[in-house]
Amino acid sequence: MADSEIKAQRASIATQFFYGFGSISVGIKNNLLGTFLLIYYNQALGLDATLAAAALAIALVFDAVSDPLVGIWSDRTKTRWGRRHPFMYFSIIPFALSYYFILSDPGDISENNLFWRLVFWLIVLRMCLTLFEVPRGALAPELSKDYDQRNNLAALAMIFGWIGGAGIDSIARAFWLDSFVDIDGYQSLAFWGGIGIFIGAAVSCIGTHKNIPDLYEPQPRSTDLGLMLREAIETLSNRAWLVLFLAGCFYSLLIGLESGVGTYYNEFFWQWKPGDIALFPLLAIAGVATLVICAPFIAKGRSKKKIAVGVFIFTIIVGPLPVALRLVDVYYGTNIIPGNGSDPLWYILAIHQTAMAALGALGFVFITSMSMDIVEQVEKSTDRREEGLLGTINAFVHKLVGAGGVLISGLIISFAGFDNPNAVQADLYGGDIINNFAVIHLAIGITLPFISTLLVLLYDIDRSKHNTHVSDLGYVEED
Repeated sequence: MADSEIKAQRASIATQFFYGFGSISVGIKNNLLGTFLLIYYNQALGLDATLAAAALAIALVFDAVSDPLVGIWSDRTKTRWGRRHPFMYFSIIPFALSYYFILSDPGDISENNLFWRLVFWLIVLRMCLTLFEVPRGALAPELSKDYDQRNNLAALAMIFGWIGGAGIDSIARAFWLDSFVDIDGYQSLAFWGGIGIFIGAAVSCIGTHKNIPDLYEPQPRSTDLGLMLREAIETLSNRAWLVLFLAGCFYSLLIGLESGVGTYYNEFFWQWKPGDIALFPLLAIAGVATLVICAPFIAKGRSKKKIAVGVFIFTIIVGPLPVALRLVDVYYGTNIIPGNGSDPLWYILAIHQTAMAALGALGFVFITSMSMDIVEQVEKSTDRREEGLLGTINAFVHKLVGAGGVLISGLIISFAGFDNPNAVQADLYGGDIINNFAVIHLAIGITLPFISTLLVLLYDIDRSKHNTHVSDLGYVEED
């Protein structure tokens, strides 16, 4: 059957909307871990940046175990509410509460107790995200088998994720935070962020509930641990999954790294007040939405892989330019970048950050869509649909976005000297500490996406191969 004659099963517009809406919760969580958590605990509460990074690392260890376990569990679950929704519903309230308690004012507390308090709530937050995002991510390839419509699902999830994350970021800067170290302002963020997570997760669960009768029902499967392990290894040995998982990890570390250090750049390198750049996240939302909406049209009849690689190469070249050029000014006495506080600098950074956010989101859309296409390839070779286990690409990558990059950021921040209580403020603002920090960050920020792009080149599922899988498995709509 020719590719043009394939009519794979598709999702309705309402289903696509409600699926994507759940990413609001993920975006709010990513914004917390990728933007505010490190500077809040390090500069506002006084926790050593290395300890904050260690807390994130401990929570990630739990994630490394919980993601595949929840994926396998949800793949094998059979209830009247389907395979995925019981996990999603269960996660909603503790997910919202854990966000709130991470940002709530701990009061007079020792650094040791503050560290373990952070560890506890980070683990709770991450476990709840696992219970929500692994099953929700597994829904996408179940809802649509169409090669191109999966771009729509990934695009909508990306847009709603940015609305959640960048939206609350912009509101916090404009209305709640007088500075990035304002403890009182973070209490408003804690409350409204928790509310946003609850709404995003609840609406997505309820909105996709009607699809449960049409979803795949698994056959009874053995609970023998040895067999489950062998099957999991067989599933995750798929070459396309391995290269995308590794590529996604490297690229998401970059995104998390950029987000985690963004507040330090804004405070000490570019010397902005939160209100000065409150519009930046809104511009990013507009840029991301505009470009990502076009993703299905950009990819129509084209290779997802080639588009993703092209986007990543461009961002590798253009992404570091403003910081690199400012460092040239600092060390060589040039005046390439306008001075801090000037209108030209505001416009340059607004355009640059919007463009990089939009392009990064576009590339991630295609990576997400490519990961969905692995499901049918694995099913054809194993006779098992294991979206939950395979979906650990997206779930673990989302968590690396929020924490892995911040972990690296914490180590850089400590190494650069931000934990030194005797550091002079004049040195912090435009001095050696922030400049050394920028040099180290720049080197890592170029290396990570380069490795990620090389890995994406090894992905081997194209449109023709996917349509063959869909046709052979019988996931074709009748005329």
